[in-house]
Amino acid sequence: MAEDIEEWFRKRVSEEVVAHILALVAAVPNKREKPLPTDLQGTYDFWFDGGACTIMTGSNRYDLHDGTVVDVGSCVPVLSVSIRLPDGRRVNVQQGSR
Repeated sequence: MAEDIEEWFRKRVSEEVVAHILALVAAVPNKREKPLPTDLQGTYDFWFDGGACTIMTGSNRYDLHDGTVVDVGSCVPVLSVSIRLPDGRRVNVQQGSR
């Protein structure tokens, strides 16, 4: 049983990782309408230092350079963020009340 708990703690996503991702999509540093040669390739609505974004009906999808994918609800009255890390771990940030 102790090994199971230790394994869970090893795989735990740190607050620092989540805070960094949230800060990146909140600030979209150096937002641009056309990609630079070093930016992610693909059909995106805009690019920024660290990734690119596709604006969809109801959400924005941020693809980050490290393979992280962040979905942010854009037409809901409460905060809703889903983070999928490159290794498959997921973190959800949901506003619980108004």
